[in-house]
Amino acid sequence: MIKRLIFAASMLCVTHAGNADSPPLILTGKLSSSNVQTVTAPRTDRWQIQLQWMIEEGSVVSPGDVIAVFDSGSVDTQLEQNEDNLATQQLSLKTEKMTLDQAVRDAEAALNIADLEVEKARIEASIQTNDISDYDKGQYKLALERALVEQFKAQQALQQKQSERTTSLEKAQIEITKLEETIEYQRYLLTRLQVKASISGVVSHMYHPWNNEKITAGTTLRAAMKVLEVQDTSGFNIDAWVHEIDADRIQVGQQASITLDAYPQTQFSAKVATIVSQPEKKSGWGDSAYYQLQLAFSALPQQKLLPGMSVRVVFPSEEIAHAN
Repeated sequence: MIKRLIFAASMLCVTHAGNADSPPLILTGKLSSSNVQTVTAPRTDRWQIQLQWMIEEGSVVSPGDVIAVFDSGSVDTQLEQNEDNLATQQLSLKTEKMTLDQAVRDAEAALNIADLEVEKARIEASIQTNDISDYDKGQYKLALERALVEQFKAQQALQQKQSERTTSLEKAQIEITKLEETIEYQRYLLTRLQVKASISGVVSHMYHPWNNEKITAGTTLRAAMKVLEVQDTSGFNIDAWVHEIDADRIQVGQQASITLDAYPQTQFSAKVATIVSQPEKKSGWGDSAYYQLQLAFSALPQQKLLPGMSVRVVFPSEEIAHAN
């Protein structure tokens, strides 16, 4: 019925666009909250995800209340595997570090021995006495040269072991860090798979964009599809749609008279706040396109309001004439 009223009212006013004596432009709309939490299907490693549970439409929720739960089966499994893998790699790192540290200590000990051998050979080669034959002196010098060679080899071996320890530990730590970041991301995903309300308000279920049916538990969704909204009841706007033929008759700032179907005897005043520049076709409304506009109450009604209440929006003739 609402859709027919929008189309009929728009078509009625087409022949009078730009005429100062044209009848008022009548649109229908609904109340929407000025503060809305929108829940969408989260992105995971799969291109689709199932909605396992959602709170009943019309429920009043408070911050912290669970309002939707998405399938976390694959994420749970991967998280558990990665946590086990992380514990294994951390233990392996400790073991590898002990082995590498021991290899470095052994190389340091070998270098200390080589240093002592060089010192001993240097002392022997430096002896100046006639009691030692030239042959023995030559042997001492040769021993010193050999000791210096072994000392150099020991120094090289120590540097190699130190480099191996640094490289191996850095590589192992990089793998652990990558795994830790993956685990952190998967834990973050789990928090998104169990969605909690961030504001107080009334819950509204969204329509599936493919079949135009309300989304329910068990529905398989693609990432970023809207699932539900929590609408704060402390402030309201009015959403309405105008036929593309009449779009040029509405401007930001225009005044309108508002009547709520729930309180038909009372009229309220509102002003056009925004007009969406891109029209869209509405399923079941025919082939025409419609522009969405949002109006703000001049003074918030004292009556009890709820999101989704039907509204009748009337733009007086003088407002339309002024716009044109």
